[in-house]
Amino acid sequence: MTNPIYQIRSQIKTICEKEGFSLVGFAEAKIPASDLEHLEEWILENRFGNMTWFAKDHAVGIRNRFENLGLAPRSVICLGFVYRSNEGEQVVSQMESKVSRYALGSDYHSVLKEKGNRILKTLRSEFPGHKFRQSVDSLPIAEKILTRESGIVWQGKNTNLIHPTLGSYFFLSTILTDLELGGPDPEEIVTDHCGSCRKCLDVCPTGALEEYKIDARKCISYLTIEDRETSEISESFLQWDRKGWVYGCDLCQEVCPWNANVAKRNRVETTEPKFLPRAFWTDPEFTEKTHLTKQEFGAYFQDSPIERIGFEIWNRNLQQRDTNE
Repeated sequence: MTNPIYQIRSQIKTICEKEGFSLVGFAEAKIPASDLEHLEEWILENRFGNMTWFAKDHAVGIRNRFENLGLAPRSVICLGFVYRSNEGEQVVSQMESKVSRYALGSDYHSVLKEKGNRILKTLRSEFPGHKFRQSVDSLPIAEKILTRESGIVWQGKNTNLIHPTLGSYFFLSTILTDLELGGPDPEEIVTDHCGSCRKCLDVCPTGALEEYKIDARKCISYLTIEDRETSEISESFLQWDRKGWVYGCDLCQEVCPWNANVAKRNRVETTEPKFLPRAFWTDPEFTEKTHLTKQEFGAYFQDSPIERIGFEIWNRNLQQRDTNE
């Protein structure tokens, strides 16, 4: 006799896959003690930089208690949506001012929430009396840890999640529910395949990476996106050569064999047109500009991840690039 939980999981998986999610897994709504210890160590070492909400959330236990979320979750549906595209690979390879692949198209928050709303509507119809709530970087929960715990991926030495056929260029989203869905089957858990490889560690120009640990204060993605305390160029801001990256950084993913070899060989391609590079990235009218006006910034990057950092920080990053050249 088929376990009813597995029937429900299969049903949920089909619903999510219809919205284009290539990865669907299930985890219990709890954070392993070892991860909490690692997080506490990371915070005590001040590796979070200016992202002070990390320390605040951890101090009150908000990331491991799953409280005040509108429901008492028992399970987490963990989702991954591929954003890699051959077109994106070509665009980034030709850039002088480099932008992370995930930011070449529309803002993933709005795209995945739109897909999530349709999933939630179906789930509430199929499972009346139960509660569901989606997160796309929008709730104080450890989405990366939960997704790893679902067994559909492993966490690489660069701290990114990796899938053995898709690589690591995918977005995360989670759905909390009071349904009892259980965790992964032990025989289906994806194990760590990093082995002795350390390409991601060696390629990082700022030394932000140790094995399975990141220092946000040195990470180019953090420095160009999250570090927004000042729009001015300071001595500390100029400390690190960002190798031409002005928004985010993909270096540790570019050299990863699971992207450079496996995903490329498998021809992994996003199914969402909104995640493809916008046309202006290859338009000489844009590429030949050294700087943008505020009006141009708003026009080019409307509903883009880049819009979130604002015009002043974008210009700061461009100035830093010019200083390093």
